[in-house]
Amino acid sequence: MAKFPTEIERAVEIDVPPTCAYAYLADVVGSSRSIPGLASCTRVGDDTYRFVYEERSTGPVSMTVQYTARYTLNGRDEIGFTGTGAEGDNTDVRGALRVEPSGAGTRVVLRQMLAPDTPVPRLFQGLIRSFVEREAAAAVEQYLANVKRALETS
Repeated sequence: MAKFPTEIERAVEIDVPPTCAYAYLADVVGSSRSIPGLASCTRVGDDTYRFVYEERSTGPVSMTVQYTARYTLNGRDEIGFTGTGAEGDNTDVRGALRVEPSGAGTRVVLRQMLAPDTPVPRLFQGLIRSFVEREAAAAVEQYLANVKRALETS
């Protein structure tokens, strides 16, 4: 298996107070509906959640990303998450969501490192790396757009 660590940081401006954005994001299972391609998010322990995504494929490779992450919330402006390496997980993950006042609204910043195990022969690793990087960046951008839409229409 080859791992392709991808680090991404993106932000979005949302027309809601920071407390509203933080409350939405702190509800991990509820806000997981904003994650594109997510099949399920279940609570498996105190502040620990299992994420299973829909199967993705490119060329001869298909996979289902799965990870378990422990969340730490400071109650104000940051939510951190770190993969636990639980049985069955095939992806390393860590990162943080920051909620910052911005004008009359909020700026939400997501910084994330994602490293899925990909079952690819060495010959295809260059192709798969660029696929993983593109998919991860697009997923973060779509997630933030979905969070914005969910908060501004509620």
